[in-house]
Amino acid sequence: MLWLLVAVLLHGCASMSEEECLNANWTVVGEIDGQQGKGLDVLDDYRRDCADYGVVPDVQAYIAGRESGLMLYCTRDNGYREGREGARVEADCPSGLAADFQQGFQLGRDVYNSLSNLRLSADSIRSQRAELDDLRTRRTAQERSLAEDELTDEEAAAKRDDIASMSDRIDDLRDQIVVSAAALGISLVRYRDAVGAARLEGFYEPFEDELMREVQLFVR
Repeated sequence: MLWLLVAVLLHGCASMSEEECLNANWTVVGEIDGQQGKGLDVLDDYRRDCADYGVVPDVQAYIAGRESGLMLYCTRDNGYREGREGARVEADCPSGLAADFQQGFQLGRDVYNSLSNLRLSADSIRSQRAELDDLRTRRTAQERSLAEDELTDEEAAAKRDDIASMSDRIDDLRDQIVVSAAALGISLVRYRDAVGAARLEGFYEPFEDELMREVQLFVR
């Protein structure tokens, strides 16, 4: 039963069944939660779940186990992993470990945020370029139709209006792409800086090479 409870908790489920409540080793439950960096408020969930079965969690045993688990969670390397994955930190690390954990977390979070912004900027300019190419193709087709097809005055006027509208949008997109390319260049610099800072602190952080190549082409 203990190993069943461990398996359930490792899968991130904070709720407990009757069987789990009745057979819980609260030191082990706390240790697992500490290793996963869960906040102490998860104990309130256990209280509510187990109250239906007349079970009261052993708070002292749980906290002792949790503090032991936090010793494994609150490391500098794990802080970096949590930040790099964009995780939300729930646990309060012990004072002796908090500074190192937070340093690693911030380095990882800087890489995560800068890479996310770089991807968003690249997606934006990619979308603008695709729209620009589509408009140019459609405008060319309308211009060819206007020159070659037999059209009524009304049809010709409608095509000229359509061509003028597309030309205005093309001009707007060209301006937007210039601005987006500048923003993309800033995002690229921030990403490089974040990766460089992480590497200086001994963290293995490879560059997203394919994205970098695409971004550099956009910037140019």
